[in-house]
Amino acid sequence: MKIRRLFIDLDTNVTKGLPGSDRLRYPSMDGRAVTDWYPAAGRGSCMWPSDRALQSGRRGLAPLELVLALPLLLFVMALMINFGTVSAWRVRELAVARQTIWADRYPRSLQTVPRPVYWPLTANLGAGGDPDATTLQDPRVDLPVMRGPVVGDFPVNRDLFDPGRHVRAGRAGITREFPLLASLGPFRMTTETELLDNRWEFSRTGQSSNRDHRIPDLYSLPTAPASYSQAYVQAARAILAMPQRNDLRVLDRDDEFAAYAARFGWGGGSPDFHPALEYFCSLDLQTAQDRVNELIDHIAGVRGGPDEPHVASLAEQMAGAFRDLYRGVIQELQNQLDAVPPPGPGQATAIQAEISDLQQRIATLEAFLSLLQDHGR
Repeated sequence: MKIRRLFIDLDTNVTKGLPGSDRLRYPSMDGRAVTDWYPAAGRGSCMWPSDRALQSGRRGLAPLELVLALPLLLFVMALMINFGTVSAWRVRELAVARQTIWADRYPRSLQTVPRPVYWPLTANLGAGGDPDATTLQDPRVDLPVMRGPVVGDFPVNRDLFDPGRHVRAGRAGITREFPLLASLGPFRMTTETELLDNRWEFSRTGQSSNRDHRIPDLYSLPTAPASYSQAYVQAARAILAMPQRNDLRVLDRDDEFAAYAARFGWGGGSPDFHPALEYFCSLDLQTAQDRVNELIDHIAGVRGGPDEPHVASLAEQMAGAFRDLYRGVIQELQNQLDAVPPPGPGQATAIQAEISDLQQRIATLEAFLSLLQDHGR
């Protein structure tokens, strides 16, 4: 409801020959005083002026105001559309930068991963290394056993398992024209995002394979006395120079296995009979002693009994391997005898003689294996 402030000068006397009328004064919209005369319905009463009289001074202004405000409204609308367009491309650019990091992360390659279909060919993208994150602090990986400074009396190499190393960065950039208000010129955006890519692989921590121990590289351990190193070198030289060294060729370079494999096309070569300590990772002395005892059992053998299983000694394992080798050779020779057409008389006789010789070897090995059943602790 409009509230009008009216100034009323009500005079009961008749002015200008208008008896029985009252005089009413009120302000107009332009600030001028307007006086109208209205017939009085009774003494002390009057009638209010109409809205048309109050608005008579603003006729025709609405179209003019529209003409003046329309360019400003269109300009604001164009800016809103431009802002929305830039924001959409900003989100796409960030997505491309993140995808580029993962597309170039080992074992993938950026050259083999398809380019995002929504990313223009004129826009750029790339990935590469970035400086190490020197301010990264994460209590989940900043533990004394890995980051030190010491564990017991041993200094720790803090940089070996530093999660802030090997940071990778993905980059994306684009230059485009605004959809509206082209006079503003093109807009340019560049986005870069980072990825912690330190996977602590053996190649990054100084080892030659994944089975190498990382403890010597992680901790500064005390060195062995010089006498220990000299004793090890002397033992290695004694093994290389001992007269019986050729007798040990059967452990990993036996001639029979290689010859038969080449003759019948089996592939491979001589098996490795060297006893090996079972792989384990523990600092417990009892666990290490148990593994050593198991290694000794596989070398010397265990007779076994009601409460203990039989463990084949190294000699028993090798005798069984040669027995199986000769059985395989006999089967190959028997297949040659049964071939169609059969071999000639001279060749068949030679094959039969070779089979007989191999059967004698198998009989000797079987007798030897029966003796080994009671060998060991």
